Amino acid sequence: MPNHEEAIGPAIAVLSEALHRADVNARFGRCPAADLQTVARNLPLPAELLSLYGTYGPLGTVDVPAPLGSMTLTPARDLVSYQSGYRRHSNQGHRLNEWPDEWVVIADHSGDPFIADTAVPGTRVGIAVHGTGSWRPFWVAPTPADFVMLLACFTESYVVEYLNGPGGDEDDEESRPPAYHDRLAALLRDRAPAVDAVEFLKYLCQ
Repeated sequence: MPNHEEAIGPAIAVLSEALHRADVNARFGRCPAADLQTVARNLPLPAELLSLYGTYGPLGTVDVPAPLGSMTLTPARDLVSYQSGYRRHSNQGHRLNEWPDEWVVIADHSGDPFIADTAVPGTRVGIAVHGTGSWRPFWVAPTPADFVMLLACFTESYVVEYLNGPGGDEDDEESRPPAYHDRLAALLRDRAPAVDAVEFLKYLCQ
């Protein structure tokens, strides 16, 4: 089995290529050690997240076009402040008891957090719908590397082939399921078989 760095490197390469094809500005690389030290003082930082941010992480905010907004991946330097509204009250800053200590928000979709569960071996990643009164994640990827590959497949199917492709039209999202879902499921089966495509597509239909 590849180690964390061996797993995250190829996934970032696929994501970077998909973002380039989608005309989304993004840079990835080793983040400053001081940023990682700040994260480690405030949040759990398991080996999987350390490999992501310490070796191949985003060096700035990455915004991927998505239905109802963007899927946003945050850099390490913003990771602590990114927990506002989830781990901490967004205005008063105090700790929110309903948010588990082991959960770290690494990305979001229009306020719906992508959560890295650092208590589970591999650091699984899920997405939860905000504004429902409780956090009930759809667990979609067993590791951050699988999550990165999921984001790459989404970028390829939704942005490159669907929105930017011949006849691409956001209005088609009114159909159920939208036209890009089958293509996304196929890409996930081929490139990220460990991802729970059913759960992710279920989330997209919310």
